[in-house]
Amino acid sequence: MSPLSALNIHLSASPLCEANDVVVAYSGGVDSHVLLHALSELRQSQEYTFKLHAIHIHHGLSQNADIWQAHCQQVCADLNVAFQTANVAVEAQARQSLEAQARDARYQKLVELAPADSHILLGQHQDDQLETFLLQLKRGAGPKGLGAMNPQWAVTIAVGKESKTVNFYRPLLNVSQKHILEYAEQQHLKWVEDESNQDAKFDRNFLRLDVLPILQSRWPELASSVSRSALLCAQQQDMLDEISAEKLNNMRTSENSLPVSELSKLNENWLHQVVRYWLSQQGISNPSLAVLQQLLPQVLLAAADASPILQWQSWQFRRFNQQLYVIPEPVDLPEFETLWQGESTMNLPGGLNGLCFSQSNNELDSSQAYLTINPNLGPITVRLGGYSAKFKPQGSQYSKPIKQWFKLWKVPPWVRDNTLIIVQNKEVVGLINEAQSYQAPLTLDNVHRLFISMKK
Repeated sequence: MSPLSALNIHLSASPLCEANDVVVAYSGGVDSHVLLHALSELRQSQEYTFKLHAIHIHHGLSQNADIWQAHCQQVCADLNVAFQTANVAVEAQARQSLEAQARDARYQKLVELAPADSHILLGQHQDDQLETFLLQLKRGAGPKGLGAMNPQWAVTIAVGKESKTVNFYRPLLNVSQKHILEYAEQQHLKWVEDESNQDAKFDRNFLRLDVLPILQSRWPELASSVSRSALLCAQQQDMLDEISAEKLNNMRTSENSLPVSELSKLNENWLHQVVRYWLSQQGISNPSLAVLQQLLPQVLLAAADASPILQWQSWQFRRFNQQLYVIPEPVDLPEFETLWQGESTMNLPGGLNGLCFSQSNNELDSSQAYLTINPNLGPITVRLGGYSAKFKPQGSQYSKPIKQWFKLWKVPPWVRDNTLIIVQNKEVVGLINEAQSYQAPLTLDNVHRLFISMKK
């Protein structure tokens, strides 16, 4: 199938047929160049009314990145296409490939720059799908991974107090690289070549350069066949997700935990599937099968008085109060004590979210935890640690050590460790964390009120 034919099919069907803004993620390589050029041609020759944009992300990972950026800008000027570009910094981090980090940074910036409700088109094609399928096969993936690249999905991000949604599409997944190159040569296009694509130390390049030429010389239709297999796997995964969502909804009792009693009723296969789906709904990468196989014996069936932890990558499964939680790996935070000196925001050590101080509650929303105190009654100190201090919450007749209140309130251990203590006149007047606040009896007049809330 030619690029023009594939794009005509997508542009003639919902939802692209209703699109006001179509954005090409434009690297300057042959795939995205053909996509941009073909869309420009169709826009001029057909009765399409969408506005065409191009966004180029400058990663700075190549010495030629500035040249590529200038090339993309010139191409868009020649095609009369609205052009945006942005630089992103990518720093290598442990346990994550540089390629994956660059991709994540690119997608984040694309969403930020694209118009709201726009449709971002990516240039991946049938041969890219074949590479992705084989990489997932090498990793031992199930149907979700073997479904390879999604043809379309939506991303929503927060912009201030509003939300912004953009839609991603891969309209060339049924187009071979051969047909893309043929189009580029017929149209006399000039594109950039990323020198890193020739480095076989990257798994994808190793497949592309050394493995696939041999396989495709024996089986010329391999990419097309694997594309069908990927589609079938994706369809199977959709059906699994539908059933998993139903099972999850029937057992869910809170937003961030699942009851151990209900999970334990599932056979091992469905337990793994429901947990995978639960994680995917939170945007958390799936653990390996080896990790999931430890979940039942080591966490769900652990002794009643145990506090089991099962970790993979930077995440942990934790059990508390007969509920299963998944949390980011906690950071050991040092105890500290800081005096409030009238600032509107207080930054805190150890990567903790800071505090906001305001004379008005207009900036608060219903989901925020906050405290209300009278700043005129004495100096206000914020500290972490020292949970043996006594505290008398509002509505209680008794004063007890904070750690006893934590136990009574069934506050999970990892939340206790991040709970800030607010002290005034050497007395604990409140506790606050991202999820909850606990207030001492108020001593307020009608004028002097100070609202203390966690930064979002």
